[in-house]
Amino acid sequence: NLPLQATLEDGMAGAPPRDSSLDAGVIAHEYGHGISNRLTGGPNVVNCLNNAEQMGEGWSDWFGIALTSKAGDTALTPRGVGNYVTFRPTDGVGIRPTPYSTDMTVNPATYASVANPSISQPHGIGYVWNTMLWEVHWNLVHKHGYAANPYDGHTAGGNNLAMQLVMDGMKFQVCRPGFVDGRDAIL
Repeated sequence: NLPLQATLEDGMAGAPPRDSSLDAGVIAHEYGHGISNRLTGGPNVVNCLNNAEQMGEGWSDWFGIALTSKAGDTALTPRGVGNYVTFRPTDGVGIRPTPYSTDMTVNPATYASVANPSISQPHGIGYVWNTMLWEVHWNLVHKHGYAANPYDGHTAGGNNLAMQLVMDGMKFQVCRPGFVDGRDAIL
């Protein structure tokens, strides 16, 4: 009788793979797909996010970083997506071209970036959209403060107000929205 041996699959750099279900940002990101697919285009349509400038990955990244932000974070705090599962530090690049930050030397993405051929669809397009949402988030936090509890409602802090505006914007926008449609719906 041979002793029972356990083996681990090789992950990155000789380490075993990490389970994405242990990363709250990844969980919030994936849940965000359900939210954006359900709310965009009305209650009877779930396939509205399939156009060239669709923002589904951006909303999902935004849910991931907005729901895992902390009171001590600032607009300049770099926030990566997928850092845990890719063995990167919390302030590392993650799986997007740069971490999210309002510091243009860290994240130089602007609306003009969608014309860059290296920006992929849908993930690169989503990266640009979330860069815009992250600016809105921090502008509202600067004006209305930060609420540590997301259940305190939209009047408790700028981060909660941003969450409410983004959710309402998805409800108001048309099927197959572009960035301008998403912006207008939030406004």
